[in-house]
Amino acid sequence: MGEELLFYVGGQKYHFSRDEIAKGHCEKLREWIRDHPNQKIVINRPKLSFEAILDFHLTGNLHMPVVVCPELFKDELDFWEISHKTLEKCCLTRLSSYFRDKALLKDYRKSGSCLPQKHVSTQKNVFNKSLRKLWNILNYQDNCLETKAYFCLSTCMIILSIFGVAISTLPEFRLKDQPPVAEVTAEPTTTLPPPPDYCKLLYEREKVTPTLIPPQDTTANTSSKDFERKFIEKIFPEPVHKKIPSLKQTLDRGTSAFFYIEIITTVFFTIEQALLLISGPRLVSHFMNAMNIIEMLLLLASYCRFSLHFLELEYEDNGWSLLLYVQMFRVLRIVRVMRHVTAFKVLNYSISAGKKDLCIIILYIFMGIVIFSNLIFFFELSEDFHSIPDAWWWTLITMTTVGYGDMIPKTIAGKVLGCVCAVSGVIMLSLVIPIFVNTFLFLYQYAELESVNIPAPKKRCPASRTSTSGDTEITVDPE
Repeated sequence: MGEELLFYVGGQKYHFSRDEIAKGHCEKLREWIRDHPNQKIVINRPKLSFEAILDFHLTGNLHMPVVVCPELFKDELDFWEISHKTLEKCCLTRLSSYFRDKALLKDYRKSGSCLPQKHVSTQKNVFNKSLRKLWNILNYQDNCLETKAYFCLSTCMIILSIFGVAISTLPEFRLKDQPPVAEVTAEPTTTLPPPPDYCKLLYEREKVTPTLIPPQDTTANTSSKDFERKFIEKIFPEPVHKKIPSLKQTLDRGTSAFFYIEIITTVFFTIEQALLLISGPRLVSHFMNAMNIIEMLLLLASYCRFSLHFLELEYEDNGWSLLLYVQMFRVLRIVRVMRHVTAFKVLNYSISAGKKDLCIIILYIFMGIVIFSNLIFFFELSEDFHSIPDAWWWTLITMTTVGYGDMIPKTIAGKVLGCVCAVSGVIMLSLVIPIFVNTFLFLYQYAELESVNIPAPKKRCPASRTSTSGDTEITVDPE
């Protein structure tokens, strides 16, 4: 056996043979042995990480200790000039996962989703400070009492505007087609009509000469109008003025609460937009925001509705019905509140970061739609599945495990194919959705770090030494 070497690493002593160390796999460690011919070698490196390096030097298998941070172990590999690809597959996946999460967290910080939008102003006068304060309140960026009160008020107004339209669509408040009222007339008398004058009728027929009017080609105009009408009817099968009552109808039917809700919410959101324009750092950024554009369109539609009400104009089958269609976008106001919630920010970024996985889901569903829809169309009768595009709907609903039941396979081959289609959809969802869940949980834990209250260090306990005949021990006095 060769000369013995002593390694001191983090207070731990290791005994090795010089010949055993000289035949190892770590080139830099062999150079250290050649450069230090003495028998005692002190290495000031992390103990657990160096133990893994030492095991690799002796056995050729590199593993990362479970209790060691991957970042720290990567620094140790760089110090000993060992490539991370030398790691075994079981540990290489852990190291790769760590750096992938680190890159994801770095992009999350850069995106600004974890940081509140602040009002940037170079001037420090009282007026600009007031504008900055107002801006932070309107965007829920401060934790003061005014911001919390405004958040509650804004949320109530948004809910009121959404549910005001929603409740007005109940069947009790809809416009119903009234049957024509028959006019009450007196009892008819039994008088016989005079006999026709056949000579006069014959004279008038001989006198009138037919005029030849050249036919006009109205086929193109009629067909285009019919196509437009049918296309709109497919999207909106029922006129919107029969679903949403106008302001005049709410007053005539005794439901004036909807009219006053419309006034209150319109005034509130108008004042809010005016304050945002006044306190905003840049007007261009305000008008480039999609939510602000939608809000201004909703306010414009509301003011047009009030104008039509005071001008006593109707909505029936004309272009003014477009104002009622705009009301469907009121539900987007809830996004203004949700976008300031941390969980919603993280969810939005998780979906954005998982674009690759979303493309995989879409591609998988597209393949399933193409394959299963063609097969089910030939397996089933034409009365059940009218065409392959109709079968696309059935395949999508089956793969997503919804199953409305409007299209049902009835043959044995169709039922077997439906089972395969449903199982493939379940497998697809169970494999891809956890990727989004893991990303969301990882980023959400980081985003909630600032809101976690970590207790401050406790007061240090006084220590006193007590001497004994055998040894010296330290005792801690309890508080």
